[in-house]
Amino acid sequence: MSLYSSFDDMLGPCDSNGSNSASGKAKVIFAQDGGVDDYMGTIILAEMHKKKKIDFLGEIVLNGDSVLPYSMEITYKFHALLGIADIPVLLSKARMYNAFPYCYRRDTMNLANIDTLAEFSCPMPKEPLDGDEWLREQLQSAGEKSITYVCTASLTNLADVLQSSPELERKIGSIIWMAGAINVKGNLDREIYKGWNDKAEWNVFADPLAASWIFEHTAIEMNMFPLDIADKAPVDGQFMIELEQQTSRECSDPNRAMLNDIVYKAYKDICVSQPYYRLWDTVAVAFLAMPELYASPERMQLAVVTTSEQEGWTAVRGSGVKSAYWREVKVFMDFSSDQALEKFIHLVATHTF
Repeated sequence: MSLYSSFDDMLGPCDSNGSNSASGKAKVIFAQDGGVDDYMGTIILAEMHKKKKIDFLGEIVLNGDSVLPYSMEITYKFHALLGIADIPVLLSKARMYNAFPYCYRRDTMNLANIDTLAEFSCPMPKEPLDGDEWLREQLQSAGEKSITYVCTASLTNLADVLQSSPELERKIGSIIWMAGAINVKGNLDREIYKGWNDKAEWNVFADPLAASWIFEHTAIEMNMFPLDIADKAPVDGQFMIELEQQTSRECSDPNRAMLNDIVYKAYKDICVSQPYYRLWDTVAVAFLAMPELYASPERMQLAVVTTSEQEGWTAVRGSGVKSAYWREVKVFMDFSSDQALEKFIHLVATHTF
């Protein structure tokens, strides 16, 4: 069963500045790290913005699970194809504490070199805009609790901004974060390095110190979508069948037809060959569009482990981890039903938000 029939229900009543009212639109900042699945998040937010369901303020790219300048070029092109070129694309100067392996990051290069995307051109700035300064300025000018911060990367840049300007915390109403692993194993590939633990998920492991700081030193509502739910949304199967069908349907919009082709080729050529690949980031971002498909979250007391042996583990209170603090987090563990999962896959594959 789901508590929410719309994202406005989750946001609750407006604050003194009138933000996030039931009749208003969420003001969304999207932070992503350039992986294939991140760009499905871009599509979801763009479609919601064009339908006036949200106010998509900007997209910050972290140099995490990607390679520059490919990740920036892809993001500019996606904005152009989606008809949201007016929404700023920015680059964070944040650096990961634990860098993603290059064999993961080169997926961005493979995506950029897909023929349809490589041949598409659009205006691009010579120098990327500073994502960290932009984030600071956006928060400074925002109403209290008016910002929804959607993150499919590490929390490094957000922690950097709030550490230097802690008064800006009150401007963020909620964080939606694809991160963590609760009752399932993490996704550090121990075939790459056998010394990695089996509990951490990459968006936490990339910078456990930043995640730990956000958990310990802020009171922003945290909505977490861990591997427990993300692992239930496979790429192969129904999703790929529907993506392929999208490419064969007549489309009057040439940019939309091109986008359908790019997305299908990206998942077919890059993701399907990686059997562990799931719609990780998509599960978190899509909650904005279809919260009714998700089971009600569990309120858990969590801490982020920063010691080396279990670094990046989002440990639940009572798991044997000793911590000076425990942070209450709303953790989304599952879809509301098998039918809801099927509908989720259909709506994502057809870009129907």
